[in-house]
Amino acid sequence: MQIKNLDPKELMEPSQDFQIHFDAILELCKFKVEEKLGVLFYLGATLPGKLNGVSPQSADFNKYLQVLSLYSKSTGDFSDYGDLNDAFFSSWIYNTNLAISKICADESSIDENLRTLPFGNIIVGKSDPKDQFLGNHKYDSFNLNAVQNLNDEVFYETGKHLLETGYSFSSAYEAGFAYRMMMLNMDIKGTDFLLSRISSFLSPLFEAIFYAPFLYVFNHHAFEANHLFSQILNNFIGGNNSKLMLVAQPIHLYHQFLFYKENSSEFRDEWLFAKDIDEGSAISIFLNALNIRKTNLIENAEIIKQSGEVFNPSLINAKIGTTDFLKAILEVIQSKYSINGYDEFVNGEGTKWNSTWNNKGDYIQFLVILYYETCLHAMVIDDLV
Repeated sequence: MQIKNLDPKELMEPSQDFQIHFDAILELCKFKVEEKLGVLFYLGATLPGKLNGVSPQSADFNKYLQVLSLYSKSTGDFSDYGDLNDAFFSSWIYNTNLAISKICADESSIDENLRTLPFGNIIVGKSDPKDQFLGNHKYDSFNLNAVQNLNDEVFYETGKHLLETGYSFSSAYEAGFAYRMMMLNMDIKGTDFLLSRISSFLSPLFEAIFYAPFLYVFNHHAFEANHLFSQILNNFIGGNNSKLMLVAQPIHLYHQFLFYKENSSEFRDEWLFAKDIDEGSAISIFLNALNIRKTNLIENAEIIKQSGEVFNPSLINAKIGTTDFLKAILEVIQSKYSINGYDEFVNGEGTKWNSTWNNKGDYIQFLVILYYETCLHAMVIDDLV
C-alpha cells in the first residue's frame, strides 16, 4: 500500500512504553540534542516507506500501521508544522543523496528519479549542492566509518533547525512524517527514492535504532531481552537469515553467555559501557572474546577457516602472542572498516570512551566490531604463545 493513500486519522495511539524505551536508547548513545531530533525526524520520514508493497489484506498490515504511530502520532499535514522550513529539509535530504552517490562512486543521475514540473523546469526535491558538506565525504570511500560519519553529520545538522524552532522529540518525529506526506503529493516516486536511499544507507548502529519500532511490534520479547549491543551485532552480521550468520552463529551464541547473566536478559554488571559512566570496556571485551577458544564453540573453527570471512588469512593456524594478536585485530578493524581503535588500548583499562568517538553509540558499535573480529580470528589461530 502506498502511504499517500493512508488517512493519518486511522493510525493508532502512540505507546508511552515504547517512547520511554526509545528515548533511553538515544540517551545511552549520548547523542547531542540536535542529533536526537534529527534521528526522530528521519525516523518519521522513512518509516512510512516500509508500508509500500504491504497489502491492506495482509495479516501483518495492522502491525505495520501500529509501527507508524508507535513513537508519536502525526497529523500528516505539514502546514501544522508551519514554523519549519521545508526547503531546509529538502536540501539536506537531496545533499545526503549526493553524498551517498559520492561515497559509493555511483555516477548515475539522481535527478532522473525526480519529477520535473511542467512549468518553470523545476525538479521536485532538488537543491543546490552543499559544497562544504560534500567535501567532507570522499569519492569511492565506502566503509562502515564513512557511513557512520555521514549518518551522524546529517542527523545532527538536520536537528539544528528543529532545536532552533523549539521542537520536542515527539514533534520532530511528527514533522518528519508530515514532511513525507507533503512531498508525496508532489512526487511519489522521487520522494520514495530519496528517502529510501537514506534509510538503506545506515550503519549497524542506526539500523538497530531505526528497526526498534518494528522489533517492538513484531517481536516484543526480543525488544525487551536484547541490549543495544546485541541489536547492533545482529544487524552487523545481517540478521538471523543471513549467509554470514551461518559462520557467526558461534560468536552470537558466545555473546549471550559473555554479556548476559545466566538464564536472564539482564546485562552483566561488569560491562561498564552499558552504564551511564565514561569508562570504556575495550580491553575487557578483547580479553573475554579471546576466551571463546576455551569453549566447545572452537569445534566450529574449520568451518570458519573455510568460510572466506577471515579478513587476515595469515592468522589461520598461526602461533602468535597476545600483544601481536591484538595489533593484528586492530589492523583488521582499521583496514576493513576504517575505524581507529588503537587509542582504546594506549592508556589501559578505564580509558574514557568519549576521547575519540562521535558519540557513545559510535563507541558501542566499535566494541561490537572488536568483539566480532577478535572472536572470529581467535577461533582460527593455532595457539596463543
